[in-house]
Amino acid sequence: MRVFNAALDGSFRESRISHFKAEEAERELFRFRNEVEEQSRRQAELHSRALVRAERRGKRAIVAAMKRRAALFAIEFESFKDAQGFMGNFRECRGSVATLYKSKNEDFSFPAEVAEMSGLMNGCAGVADGEVDQPVSSFGISMSGFLDFAL
Repeated sequence: MRVFNAALDGSFRESRISHFKAEEAERELFRFRNEVEEQSRRQAELHSRALVRAERRGKRAIVAAMKRRAALFAIEFESFKDAQGFMGNFRECRGSVATLYKSKNEDFSFPAEVAEMSGLMNGCAGVADGEVDQPVSSFGISMSGFLDFAL
């Protein structure tokens, strides 16, 4: 009986040890799964943060490019406005400067010059009857919708 009890005792001990090892392996597997899940969660969080950062950087780059283009446009537009202003000033003073230059001649007559300028202005006034702010298309219709049959 002692042999039977010893064998039974050994068998019970072996079953407890194998059960303990199985539980330990199960705990280790559970711990490993939790670590993998935690690592994948952290990886997803880091990835989303990186995406947000990249998006912000992209937006900042877009905003910087827009600011740079706006500054370039402002500079170009300012120079264009200056050129237009200079051209307008030239047009305004062109007649008077030419008249001053011609007045050095001995045979200069101011009334004749005024008459000549008036003739030039009347010639320009005839051109102003056309559509200046409403250009005519190739089909004979202006952009405003008015027909122009004199093409």
